[in-house]
Amino acid sequence: MNTRQDEGTAIARLVGGSSSLTVGWIYLWNTFELGILWVRSDLAPERIEPPLDPEYLARAKSVTSDEITALLDRLAAGEPPK
Repeated sequence: MNTRQDEGTAIARLVGGSSSLTVGWIYLWNTFELGILWVRSDLAPERIEPPLDPEYLARAKSVTSDEITALLDRLAAGEPPK
């Protein structure tokens, strides 16, 4: 029996477009993994609101895919997405 209970909390949103539309939500899981729930695939994220705590991003790098952490690193540094 698997007794592991994963639980995630939305900690920030990905914002894009000139009207500050929500493109996605960043979730922090109890395993320290970061995940993204995309809600607008037609827009590219431009920034994170509120800014991510650097400690969350650092801890997530050991358990989160490189693609997600690379995107969040770029946005946290103020760089445009690729």
